[in-house]
Amino acid sequence: MIGKIFIGLGILTVTVVVIGYLLPAGAELKHEVRINAPAGKVWEILANLESVQHYNPGVAKAEYITAIKSGIGAARKCDLKDGAMVKETVTGWESDRSITMELTESPWPVRNMRWKTELHNEGQSTRLSQVLTYEMKLGPIGRILNSLVMRNKMDKNLGQIFESLKQYAESRK
Repeated sequence: MIGKIFIGLGILTVTVVVIGYLLPAGAELKHEVRINAPAGKVWEILANLESVQHYNPGVAKAEYITAIKSGIGAARKCDLKDGAMVKETVTGWESDRSITMELTESPWPVRNMRWKTELHNEGQSTRLSQVLTYEMKLGPIGRILNSLVMRNKMDKNLGQIFESLKQYAESRK
């Protein structure tokens, strides 16, 4: 009887590992929103790294952790409403056009999380688009976790952040 249990557990373990390695290691998430505000106003919000606390529903407080306040190398620490903390650094900067950031510290089971946010001037409105990529830690278990939970949760959260940013930018006209 015990032998059958061990054989069953072995088969289950091998199955999980195989399935885990067949799943993608990460994801690419894309979001876009039209904001009824000029691109310059939207850029002011994005360029001020601390302003994320005003439009990201999950951020309780954001503050610079570098002397550099704009451009490549500027970094922030975000205290999240769930008690966690993340650090993010600017890795790409095209003034008034795009900002690229990288997650440098977090409690999440992800690595290599990067996102590029681009502004597209459309007269009195702005089309804001973002591509975010990441990879999961934890090997095949992380890949399974990503497929079952993480990707959908992150996609939903990013959609909410974009809608909240839209409302915040439009209220600051």
